[in-house]
Amino acid sequence: MRNEKTFFNGREQARLEYQVWLPDSGNVKAYIIGMHDWGTHSDRLSMLAEFLTEKGYSMHAFDIRGHWRNAGEYPGHIISMFDHVQKDLVLFMDVVKKDAGDKKIFLIGEGFGGLIALIYAINHPQLDGVIAASPFLEFIEKMPASKKVGARLAPSKTVKYEINQKILTSDLKILKLHFADKNKIDVMSIETQSELLSSMKWAMKNASRLSCSCLVLQAGEDRIVDKKKSKQFISKAKSHDKKYIEYDGFYHELFAEKNRAQVYSDVFVWLEKHVK
Repeated sequence: MRNEKTFFNGREQARLEYQVWLPDSGNVKAYIIGMHDWGTHSDRLSMLAEFLTEKGYSMHAFDIRGHWRNAGEYPGHIISMFDHVQKDLVLFMDVVKKDAGDKKIFLIGEGFGGLIALIYAINHPQLDGVIAASPFLEFIEKMPASKKVGARLAPSKTVKYEINQKILTSDLKILKLHFADKNKIDVMSIETQSELLSSMKWAMKNASRLSCSCLVLQAGEDRIVDKKKSKQFISKAKSHDKKYIEYDGFYHELFAEKNRAQVYSDVFVWLEKHVK
């Protein structure tokens, strides 16, 4: 596997860094855009990328605004999920299309990235396919502060918001790496909270518009998001090619769970079916 890092111009010409994982052979079956979870970064997708490159796929991923390499002046702050993050993804898709040529492009997102991927898929029915793992559609616990008046008065003001690493994965080796990760963020701006909650409601309201091929993977022991919403979303989707898989006993971060081999296998089987 080869790993390369560079940048592209996102919304409002923002310089956004991204990385690419490629098979050593140089032969690529299809291209995948990976979207990481809230508070993390694209490096957290490296294990999945390693698996997929061994199977002949490539993966492109950028740190979402407000996160590590692309945190900007205010870590944890995203002005708009639609005017910025979604448009960043549209521009990134153009970059990947140049590399892909006539090869198919799939979108994979986990948690926060899963929400972003689903919103993109709803608005872009021509997408070859989307995979969302434990997507943010509704939280089990309320966020610490999400008042719209606060967002108006101090939009970039941040509050402490760090997802408990212990409920992300049951793999102790990976958990140690998560705790030692100095590049994760533990804050979220008030405006971002408002944007995030609005985006989750929008996704559920517009689920019936999703028409591209869709695979939703859900952690059975998710303590971050309400798994019932994932079932509701996939049941509402109008796509004739949709599938839901729930993993009993698995924590939220499916791609980093102890028994992730089963998740990876399911992703691979789905991709192989749709790459042809």
